[in-house]
Amino acid sequence: MGASVQLIVQDTLRVRPDGFAFDVRLNWYRSLPLSSVEILSVQLDGEPVPLDQIVFEINGHRYSPAELLEQAEELWFVQDYARLSIRQPGQVKAGEAHTLAAEIALRFPYMPIGPGKFLTNVTHASATQVAH
Repeated sequence: MGASVQLIVQDTLRVRPDGFAFDVRLNWYRSLPLSSVEILSVQLDGEPVPLDQIVFEINGHRYSPAELLEQAEELWFVQDYARLSIRQPGQVKAGEAHTLAAEIALRFPYMPIGPGKFLTNVTHASATQVAH
């Protein structure tokens, strides 16, 4: 595998009417089903975001973190970004700088390491961005 990619995509922090959003990359060399993705945590300026306020957006669909486990047929392609949309209206305003942090686990269904267990890679990243 080549060099790892940065999980949080630069310059993607966006203000939305229902909160804010930023893009993340798949930090693996091949596409994976969404059922392999587990959002472990998201933070804004060091404050944890409750999982029930996170929406994972990809391929024109929106999923809660819990719904990802059920999405075995939908793929996160290596070249595509996913968007983490955070439902916290007013937390982020245009022109403000904020520090984002995300931790995502990827389970590799083609790499079993025991009965019902698969190799997992956890990626943690943080980035400071100005909201647009």
